[in-house]
Amino acid sequence: MNLTGKDCNRTQAIAIRLVRSWMQEIPYGDSIVIKCESADADKQFRVWSKWFKKHEDLNWGILKDEKAFIFYRSRFVE
Repeated sequence: MNLTGKDCNRTQAIAIRLVRSWMQEIPYGDSIVIKCESADADKQFRVWSKWFKKHEDLNWGILKDEKAFIFYRSRFVE
C-alpha cells in the first residue's frame, strides 16, 4: 500500500529501467501506455506524475483523465 517509501522507490526504478528498454525495442508507429490501476489510483498517479516530470524525457505524454502515461515512437524523425 505504500507508494512513497524507500522500498517503492527501488521498485519504481527497476520498472522504469525495464520500460526504457522496451522504448528502444518497440516498432516505429507503436506506443507504450502505463495506466494507474492500483487500489489507490489517484495516489499512484500523483507519484508517477512527479517521477515522469522530473526524470523522464518529453516524449512521454500524461493523460490526466485516464490516469495514464503514454510513449509514442513516431514513424518519422522529428
